[in-house]
Amino acid sequence: MRSAFLTSLAIAAGLTLTACQDEGAGNLHGYAEGDFITIAPDTAGRILETLAVEGDSIAEGALLFRLDDRQEEAAVRAAEARLEAATARFDDAAAGARAPEIAAARDQLVQAQAAARDAAEALERTQDLFTQGHVSQARLDQAETADQAARARVAEMRQRLSLVQLPARENALRALQADIRAADAELDRLADVQARRYVHAPTDGRIHRQIRFAGEMAGPAQPVYDVLPEGAVHAVLFIPETGLAGLPVGTRLSVSCDGCAAGLTADISSIADDAEFTPPVIYSDNERERLVWRAEARFDGTPPPPGTPLRFEPRP
Repeated sequence: MRSAFLTSLAIAAGLTLTACQDEGAGNLHGYAEGDFITIAPDTAGRILETLAVEGDSIAEGALLFRLDDRQEEAAVRAAEARLEAATARFDDAAAGARAPEIAAARDQLVQAQAAARDAAEALERTQDLFTQGHVSQARLDQAETADQAARARVAEMRQRLSLVQLPARENALRALQADIRAADAELDRLADVQARRYVHAPTDGRIHRQIRFAGEMAGPAQPVYDVLPEGAVHAVLFIPETGLAGLPVGTRLSVSCDGCAAGLTADISSIADDAEFTPPVIYSDNERERLVWRAEARFDGTPPPPGTPLRFEPRP
């Protein structure tokens, strides 16, 4: 609003001063206008530090200000811990059982094998005694059952040792890998949120106005700076109805002002579709010379500051 107000004052001053000069000599009048951009954070927060002041030239990517990011930093640390935990669970599952568990399973197999040898020897003795008629059929059956149980126990312990040496099942590993990817994506998201608390210049330019300062709140609708990008100044001029046909888009104009470089020119880049009055009058055939079309022109050379009153003359 302030920039627009100052520009309006400059327009009024420029048109008032130039209206009295060179009337009827083909001169056109206007002013320099800047295409300002506002710099605001993506999310609301309190400004901790500003690193540029009005009038500073800035380069694209330069840090302009930063917001309080303590909550975002804590969230990033928590996400890093969750990613580390998910990775550890996967590594543990992929590695299979721990060494003590494997050693315990191996010991159980050794014990089962020893018990099986004892059962086999007992069966052999019982069979000899049964052949000699010293033991009953029931005693023989009991020995055979014990031998079968011992051999089954050996097979069970051997299978158990094989299982504890294997990693987790494939589906379980895929689920753990998905947990890692989710934790990693969440960490990236939170790191990006934290990075957005540090606001950088989107383009080369100059700080036109600082709106908010350290300690104040800023947000998407609460900008901190007005910036004039490099080369973002154009000319605004007003073409009377009688000169409209002779000044199409592309026409080169000589530009002069107090402080303008000698030989400055500008090319008309656009002309409004609708006419306007300046100053406002009641339209009549006698006032047709006050009917003008707003046009814009792009400078070929170093432009004057925004708000500068300008005079234009078509080049032959």
